[in-house]
Amino acid sequence: MEKPEVMKLLENAHTAHEAGDFNGADRFYARFFDEARLADPMAFYAIRLSNCLMAWAKLADDFPGARMSLEQKGQEMLLEYQRSGEPERFHDYAAIAKHLKSTPEVVENFVTLHDTTPDKAQKLAKFVWTDLLTAQEWRVCSELMTRPEQKMDELFAVFDQAAQMKELDQRFNTIEFDEHIVDTLLGDVQLIVEVLRRTERSEEVVPLARQFQQGVEQRNHAMLSKKVHAQGSYLFLGH
Repeated sequence: MEKPEVMKLLENAHTAHEAGDFNGADRFYARFFDEARLADPMAFYAIRLSNCLMAWAKLADDFPGARMSLEQKGQEMLLEYQRSGEPERFHDYAAIAKHLKSTPEVVENFVTLHDTTPDKAQKLAKFVWTDLLTAQEWRVCSELMTRPEQKMDELFAVFDQAAQMKELDQRFNTIEFDEHIVDTLLGDVQLIVEVLRRTERSEEVVPLARQFQQGVEQRNHAMLSKKVHAQGSYLFLGH
């Protein structure tokens, strides 16, 4: 199967980066970020916001020009979201901020949006959920999570998408990556439980535990099954 043309931009970025051509790498990362979105938004969605941004942010650690490019791209995505209302553009903005370690700004913007236009904020919640939890915005999290079972479905969907990345790029086909995505899922599940317990909704934990176990059983993922067997019940214990 022939590799998509746009993927060559990312390969060129990695090659330039490794060769010390920081200006060239910066340009190629920026081009891939934009052109992959236009070429096939769904097919390249995950790789734009993971592989590309991870490498681009690493370049930014060594090259101030790349940091400036990333910061500008983040603000560009925020402005585009405000103009178009497309949730994916806010996701772009939040993902860039996370790689630049500037998520407090994203949380502040989101909480303001939630308190003023909750319907719009609800469509963005999945992009900033972990950041809201890290900031201990329990009230906001509970108000957003009107249906915990839906949040659980979203977490499994993110896990499934990440698990498929190794089919697009063999660099993700490692035990370390499998362990990372499993640990992320289990950590996120535990945080859902914490939101419920901290906002007097403990009665909703038991059905959530059943849903989680069913989700694990439906997936033929060795690392997930192993870790759930080792610590699954702990996820739903009271604190």
